[in-house]
Amino acid sequence: MRFIFSIYFVISIICCVKAQQPYSDDYKLSIDSSISKNRVKEKRSWSIPKKATIFALALPGSGQIYNKKYLKAGIVYGGFVGLAYMYDFNRDSLSKYQTIYAAKIDGDTNTIDLFPNRSEAAVKSDRDFHRKYRDLSLIGFVVLYALQAIDANVDAHLKEFNLNEDLSLKLIPNVYAIRPGLGMYNGFTLQYNF
Repeated sequence: MRFIFSIYFVISIICCVKAQQPYSDDYKLSIDSSISKNRVKEKRSWSIPKKATIFALALPGSGQIYNKKYLKAGIVYGGFVGLAYMYDFNRDSLSKYQTIYAAKIDGDTNTIDLFPNRSEAAVKSDRDFHRKYRDLSLIGFVVLYALQAIDANVDAHLKEFNLNEDLSLKLIPNVYAIRPGLGMYNGFTLQYNF
């Protein structure tokens, strides 16, 4: 196992070192010229994701509406309604089972008669079950609130994303190909343009 991990670690280090090699001069020139052309457009494009995020943080689902993703807004509102129902149901059940459990411990005969077939351990188990799912629904509120804000931000960023016309992927077979360091080999080359 250590041998496999060592090989994986060495390959990872080599890939990281190779990934840090500088770009060619042609690439740097094309980047510099495109940066000056897109400065005005960049300022406008940053305001849309910022607005969508602020809307989503102020009122959940409004960031999706701002991005014109109405189905996503409906899903967000449905999630909040479902979590609110889950919280309310489990809160009420927790209070009911807490009262019953306290009565069983105290020996109150009025409440014990309402649930004669339930043991003290069964009532305690039901109380703990509803407490757990009440707490999970609160965590769900926080997670859903954060996810809908992140979704609004990412969706606003992708709204202005343009795909290049020259986007292609080719699978090229190599039969008896020769590469320095490898020698003669058979295989496939995956070539992509973007």
